[in-house]
Amino acid sequence: MDSTGYSRATHFSIVWGVTLAVLTLLEWHSLDRDPVKQEIFSPFIERTMAVSVEEAAAPDADPTAGIDGQASPDAVLRYDVEINFNGPLFLAFFFTPMLIFQGIGMAWNRLRRD
Repeated sequence: MDSTGYSRATHFSIVWGVTLAVLTLLEWHSLDRDPVKQEIFSPFIERTMAVSVEEAAAPDADPTAGIDGQASPDAVLRYDVEINFNGPLFLAFFFTPMLIFQGIGMAWNRLRRD
């Protein structure tokens, strides 16, 4: 078997790249279902949330009711969720291990030749 055509570093790099991409896509898809309650494990997906109170029903016509719209039992919480993807960080996580794998592979081949 010709060992010049076989590179463990290339295989590790391909496995790493595919694994990282699949995990990121799976986590992104899970955030589409419930972005408020879902916990984010990926360091390159950023979530910002803002919570505001909205009045569910029309305010009473009687001004003597004295119930503030913000403290009304009919008030509804509104969640504004923004999800961003940090591309440069993803590329750093994607390519840095590949470069390390390739460097280790080159060093291993050089040591093995000597």
